[in-house]
Amino acid sequence: MATAALDVHRLDGIPAICAKTAVPTEKVRSQEFGDIPGWTLFLIFWGLIPFLIASGFARRKLKVDIPVSADILRRIQMVDLGSIGGLVLGVGLIVTAILTQDGVWAWVGLAFAVLFLLVGAIARHMVWVSGRLEKDVLWLYGLHPAFAEALEPLAPAGVKPTDPRWAVMLLGGAIVLLGVFLIWWLSVSA
Repeated sequence: MATAALDVHRLDGIPAICAKTAVPTEKVRSQEFGDIPGWTLFLIFWGLIPFLIASGFARRKLKVDIPVSADILRRIQMVDLGSIGGLVLGVGLIVTAILTQDGVWAWVGLAFAVLFLLVGAIARHMVWVSGRLEKDVLWLYGLHPAFAEALEPLAPAGVKPTDPRWAVMLLGGAIVLLGVFLIWWLSVSA
């Protein structure tokens, strides 16, 4: 998969080929990208509510119509349907726990809801593109190489696309190490 940098003032020149498969298409899918100013992160120290309020007002949004083939659109809808189904199942198990006054069902329901939302989020990034807005540059990740090549004329001058996989692998490795440390610490302290 490839990465592309786009100038936000030249988004009307996006070619009519699918972002994931590079198949010519007439369908588009609107996707919203946002940029939250860094100063809002300092408000976390005063609480989550002030941070959410400030970041909600200070967030800059950009809506982009990204070309998509019918096959990819169907995959996105299946992932969304699976995530919603898992969430409904989890909430149903939590309601069952409340009605039967059995706490085990609540934990199982919560685990189902979180698991399906997490798997859905990961699967969504596998079947569709992601990105981030950074000032006047829109970075798109997970693109078909031919689509990324077709976007090169829309890139801002002097900006080269980078590969974010190293950061994802570093974050994944840190999470695994934290999990291993937590399991070791629990076994030693027990």
